[in-house]
Amino acid sequence: MADASIEFKGSSFTLSVLHLKTTTLADLREDLIKKVAQAPDFFYLVPIVVDIERVDSSIDYQSVKLLVEEFKFTFVGFTGSVAKEQKKLIRELGFSFVNSANSPANNTAKVDTSTKPVAAKPLAEPKNKQAEFVPKLELYTDKIHRGQIRSGQQIYAKGQNLVVIGSVSAGAEVIADGNIHVYGSLRGRAIAGAKGHHQAQIYCQNLEAELVSINGNYWLSESMEQHWSSPAYIHLSDTELVSSKLI
Repeated sequence: MADASIEFKGSSFTLSVLHLKTTTLADLREDLIKKVAQAPDFFYLVPIVVDIERVDSSIDYQSVKLLVEEFKFTFVGFTGSVAKEQKKLIRELGFSFVNSANSPANNTAKVDTSTKPVAAKPLAEPKNKQAEFVPKLELYTDKIHRGQIRSGQQIYAKGQNLVVIGSVSAGAEVIADGNIHVYGSLRGRAIAGAKGHHQAQIYCQNLEAELVSINGNYWLSESMEQHWSSPAYIHLSDTELVSSKLI
């Protein structure tokens, strides 16, 4: 029998999550206008999941979906810790409900509480330290750009780190599959780990960015207040961005 033309496999992807704090569509639209205006190219057709955990169940699901799509996001579904009845209603309306990785619904591991005796296993021989597995390190060469990157310009370091000896103006964009170093002010958008490198970092001598992103996790300017206008570096801790003082 010939192999099937399709195959289903489990996998994981980075999705942006829109956390709702109100069900008032006018307020949601106003805030989306402000957010998207800060980085329209970055948000264009971005897959998005809407978290409804902090709003009541009277939400108009169809209107929320249409609103998200109005701003050119790709609507995936809803998520959040809600009652089973609400999840059922969402699916009956034809929408997907996405359980997060740490959701109780996904904790399917079973604990064996039986008291059957288990045969003792011989102790394993000590491992040869030289034969232990050594994780593969991804080493990137550097792409160096000298001079200011002006509004409307985009510099991409494919398969490399990006080193900018100069400043990145508002409206400019720097992208790297590895790290990003800006020896100057970062006022535009910086996207590191563009191809899934979760250990990528962003360094700059003056943080005033419109947007920073590492491996699909992003911050807009209001999330950078702690080290705003200061030398800083940004990295991932699990799936959360963290900023630290550079010097």
